[in-house]
Amino acid sequence: MPKQPLKKSGPFQKPRSKTVRKPSAEETQRKNVRKSASKNKDKRLPPKHTGKKKWVRTHKQEYGTSKLEQRFASNFLDKLGIEYKYQFKAESIGRYFDFRVLPKGPIIEVQGSYWHGDKRLYEEKDLNSVQRRNMKVDEKKRRWCSMNGIKLIYVWEEDINKDPEGVMKFLREELKGYINRK
Repeated sequence: MPKQPLKKSGPFQKPRSKTVRKPSAEETQRKNVRKSASKNKDKRLPPKHTGKKKWVRTHKQEYGTSKLEQRFASNFLDKLGIEYKYQFKAESIGRYFDFRVLPKGPIIEVQGSYWHGDKRLYEEKDLNSVQRRNMKVDEKKRRWCSMNGIKLIYVWEEDINKDPEGVMKFLREELKGYINRK
């Protein structure tokens, strides 16, 4: 039986070449979306609202919040009624300070005894590399404050834990003009 010639036109004609056309990225994506839609949950849809409030940050936080700083703010600054900005950034040196008393008041740094190498607890020779680096950063911050005429107040973790009344008295004295009486 002789072979019949293939039709050269028509909607159901098979391609003559043996090369297979590779699907475009868009076609592949469409195919994958169809597969995922056929499963239990369509991942393109946003999650259903559960009625619970989501935690929203009031400002972008560059560094983690230490519990010592949170405790200091609630036990001392909030009780004194002092307005402050948490994580004040010194743009020119790219460093953050713990608290800046508003408006344009002194800066308060809460120093962890271990991380900042409290000289009452650690000798210079016993400091590790992290403590030494933190001390260099503290010196850089101290110089920046003195060059810009900003008062810098240090409060140590040791004092907060062992003598909170003394810290409160010290802060009342240092921040007289910034305390809000309610």
